[in-house]
Amino acid sequence: MKRFLFLFTICIAFSSCQENVKFNTPGFQAQKDDVFWRANDARAYVSATGKLTIEAFTSYEKVTLNANSKNNGTYIVGTTNANNSATYHSNFNDTIIDYATLAVPGPVNSVALINGGTGYASDCTQQPPNNEYVCTLDHDTTGGTGSGLKVALVANGSGVVTSIIKVTARGNGYVPGDIVTVALGGVNCKVRVLNTQNSNGEIQITNYDNVNFTVTGKFKFSAVNINSNPLTGPLLNFQYGEFYKVPIYPSM
Repeated sequence: MKRFLFLFTICIAFSSCQENVKFNTPGFQAQKDDVFWRANDARAYVSATGKLTIEAFTSYEKVTLNANSKNNGTYIVGTTNANNSATYHSNFNDTIIDYATLAVPGPVNSVALINGGTGYASDCTQQPPNNEYVCTLDHDTTGGTGSGLKVALVANGSGVVTSIIKVTARGNGYVPGDIVTVALGGVNCKVRVLNTQNSNGEIQITNYDNVNFTVTGKFKFSAVNINSNPLTGPLLNFQYGEFYKVPIYPSM
């Protein structure tokens, strides 16, 4: 019986801890290189042009998220648009560490369709019960600064590519902004490389509260080491990030 009560007490304590994580206000937390990380303080600013900046602090760390708008939506980082970015700064015992989502070369992380072309056949079909796409084929690409990129696509009945479902081979040596041509079909479908595996991620704003002046959303990013500190790795990953009711302060 005593053992049961002890286990019950532990469960209650663990549950309470989870509730604090979920409902901490304001809150800013994530998995930093697979280890739970939480800021001691977080605050947001909106510039005169509507750009949003969120800063989160521990005693010696700072994470900064930048989005080119305060409106609800998803903002991709690691692209050629420097207005959307994420950075990490640490200064512990006079050791400075900096990471940032720069537009750097590497294997492709994500792409965007810019021209559907003509004469293409689909690589993917929707399957029940959830109508998820299953891809059994893919297409090679040519162009850009790298090589080896392959994509799986969906085309309509007229042979026009309507979407790129996934990157099936990431290749290497590509840079954000590269324009590649999808093989086969009319050889006229164009795709832009958005970011690479070395530097990517997204900031998702789910609620910008104009009444209480708070912002809520999610984030994730992989960033590169920008000061070449030999004591740290080349990449830093923040995953499963959330910011909750972060207060908005007057613009800096």
